[in-house]
Amino acid sequence: MLIDSIKIDILYKLWRNRCFGKGHMLIDNVLRGFPRNKIKEFKKAIDELINDGILGVKKTKYGEAVFINPKMRIKIRNLLKKYYDFL
Repeated sequence: MLIDSIKIDILYKLWRNRCFGKGHMLIDNVLRGFPRNKIKEFKKAIDELINDGILGVKKTKYGEAVFINPKMRIKIRNLLKKYYDFL
């Protein structure tokens, strides 16, 4: 699993907000707070995470929302621990 810093930032934001399975976050809200000149890269990274099965998609009446795949929770936690010691 090849993960770059953009994907780590996305996963950490979803982890921090407890977006697993039932909890989810709209894609627009995931992108909020990141640099505006790199939004296309972040959208591409979200699409790659969805295609890899790390993130799941849920359709809501407000748009598409994403969440961390609960089956990948332990792997993602171990990956995030390498970058964030306090987890």
